[in-house]
Formats: sequence, structure tokens, C-alpha cells
Amino acid sequence: MRGRGALLAALLALAAAPARGQGEDGQGALGEFGALLELPAGEAARRVALGDVHGFLHVFEQRESGRYAEVWLSAYFEGRISGLFLADVDDDGNDELLVYTDQGRFHYLDPKTYKTLWSNPPGEYRRISSMLIRNVDQDAPLELIFCGDGRLVIYDGRDHFEEWHSTQTGLASGDIIVADVDGDGADEIVLNDGYVFDARFRDLEWQSPESFGERLGLADVDDDGIPEVIGEFEGRYLRIFDIDLRREKSSRP
Repeated sequence: MRGRGALLAALLALAAAPARGQGEDGQGALGEFGALLELPAGEAARRVALGDVHGFLHVFEQRESGRYAEVWLSAYFEGRISGLFLADVDDDGNDELLVYTDQGRFHYLDPKTYKTLWSNPPGEYRRISSMLIRNVDQDAPLELIFCGDGRLVIYDGRDHFEEWHSTQTGLASGDIIVADVDGDGADEIVLNDGYVFDARFRDLEWQSPESFGERLGLADVDDDGIPEVIGEFEGRYLRIFDIDLRREKSSRP
């Protein structure tokens, strides 16, 4: 347990620093470890959830010594845990802990007792490659936005049904961001494999002839008021894409 606690402390230090990945509101503003999430404190002690590749969710609590001890271990979640979210996905006024796996399952847990509140049906999806939680329409509930079985899916978080899925198939996106990336005043859903959809009306706005990278971020690098998509390739190389101009941004003045 000492080794696991030391490793977790190191992961938490990294996760607290500005990094890459999903940020609040789906802005691609950075949290490298999608399967590591801070939970509401238990009796004022810091608690974190960590999902592993074997399909188990661990909850650790920080002790007075600064080390972490495991205080809860889930049953098997039928697939590698790909991501964790803390959000009011069922619109009841309380946050839920959402766990999703690569094998097409997602589960709502009580973030304090870890009791499973709801799970999507087995076999509804065979594979989920990425997920984001965001409100992309005009009603109150949040939507789950994910790539499931090769399609982009928008799923009602409260009433538990598929609102829409893309006609495009073969999508296996590993990263999704939502933002107004073309300056039209409305959000787009951007997939790292080069697809840009209108977030409200779900039209395909652009299909890039190449991917945007493995990981995505946003930055207004030319000060025009419209964020560019920053794509990371091979874990280190960055390219910048002007979605409004539908091209890669030139590095030359």
C-alpha cells in the first residue's frame, strides 16, 4: 500500500499542474489524467477516485501523514475504465460520479457512498473511445457526448436515451472538445480525427483531410477572438488549425 500511495501522490501532483486534456465546460483546457478525479471530501479529508485498466475503481483518502490509503474498491466494471466525471448528469441538483469504460458501459455513482445509481444497458454500445459532458442544446439536462461504435453520439443524461447519432461511421476519436471555433457565435463539437459538427443542430460543418492530432487544446494564438485548435502529435509535436479558415495555420508571418 505504501508504494501505491506514493504513486498516487505523484499522480496528484501532476494532475494539479496545468496540462493537456479535458477541462471544465468541455473547453479542452487541460487535465491529463481522465481516469483520476478528486471527489467531495470525506470528513474533511481529501479523496480521489482512480480507474484502472483492469476495470476497477479505487477511492483513496489522504491521511494526516500526507500518504493515501485505499478506502473503497468497486466491483468489476466490465472493461477498462476510460474516464471519470463529477457532474449533475441526471439534473436532480446533486453531482454524480460518472464512470465510463472502453467496452461501452457508463455508470452513475453516488460520489459519497459510491453506490451505483444507474447504468446503461449491457450491449447498448460495444465500444466507447472518448466522452465529454456538456449542455449542447437549450434544455436543462446535460448531454453525454461520445464516440460509440464508430459514431458521434449525443445522449440525454437525465432521461437516459440517445438523442442523436451521426450518419458518419468509422469514428474512433480519442479526444473531443466543444467551443465556438469558427467565430459564428455557436459551439462546435471537434473530434481529434478531423470532424467538426455544429453542437446544436448536429450538422457536419467540416471534415478535415487529416486528423487534428491525438490530443486537443484551444488557444487564440493570433488574437482575432476565435480560438484555434492545437493538436498534439506523437506525444510532443504541436500543430495549429484555423477551423474558421478550414486549414492548418501557417507558422510564417
